[in-house]
Amino acid sequence: MHLRVLRVSVVNKALEFFSRLASGKLMQSHAKFRRMIGLTAALAVGLLLSSSACPRDTSALAASTPLSLLIVTGGHDIEEAAFFRVFDAMNGTTWTHASFGHGAEQKLALENSGTYDVAVFYDMHQNHEPHYREWLQVLEQGKPTVFLHHALGSYVKWEQYGEIIGGRANFGREVVKWAPNATFQHDVTFLVHIADRNHPITEGLQDFEIFDETYNHFAVNPGVHVLLTTDHPNSGTVIGWTHHYKKSPIVYLQLGHGPSAYDNPNFRTLVARSIRWVSAELRK
Repeated sequence: MHLRVLRVSVVNKALEFFSRLASGKLMQSHAKFRRMIGLTAALAVGLLLSSSACPRDTSALAASTPLSLLIVTGGHDIEEAAFFRVFDAMNGTTWTHASFGHGAEQKLALENSGTYDVAVFYDMHQNHEPHYREWLQVLEQGKPTVFLHHALGSYVKWEQYGEIIGGRANFGREVVKWAPNATFQHDVTFLVHIADRNHPITEGLQDFEIFDETYNHFAVNPGVHVLLTTDHPNSGTVIGWTHHYKKSPIVYLQLGHGPSAYDNPNFRTLVARSIRWVSAELRK
């Protein structure tokens, strides 16, 4: 039922109930009295649940034009069903999934770049051969791209990757000059600060808590535009940013390790708005 219709129904039932109660007619039938109470309460609860489960995004990045997404994974285990529910819940988007070794390389080829509007990387793949040359051409021409969480640790031995994503992390033990050895900690509750409250991605959001994984000792490029920070001692300070690589708008969000993060409404809002922002930014 449409939310507006549901509100009207609740109001009408409530008015009917109190009118009949005042006239004393409900007291003539205890059964009718109980049914009216139950129906009104059920409708009210339904209204509250529908409002909280599907919050309306009134920001400048609320869903307007339909977008098709390419979601790329590989190189790191994920809880697929829970992760993909984040995108199932988005308004105005469809998505295709490809993992490295199972079609992602082909999807990133220049000839296939027109089959999706926005690329979302949730991978930690290390081998940039053989696809990187064509992927670079796609990015140079302009492809809206969002990187999430452990994608910061992809392609440790490929120096240019840091220019694309806007930072670097090396979660291995090998020393690589341009990729600092980073640390991580699972199952941390920490406070996320909104660093730029005027950016379309974070507009109207307040600081929030999340139960997630933290990263520390990673690199953030000096030219990025900072969206999110935290002061947790086990985390680097900057945990979300935007920037551009060639003609491609880029967003990186460090959040998003598992279901507790996937189900956080602020995380979902940030991901959805990031997708909308990179798409809109390309069209400017």
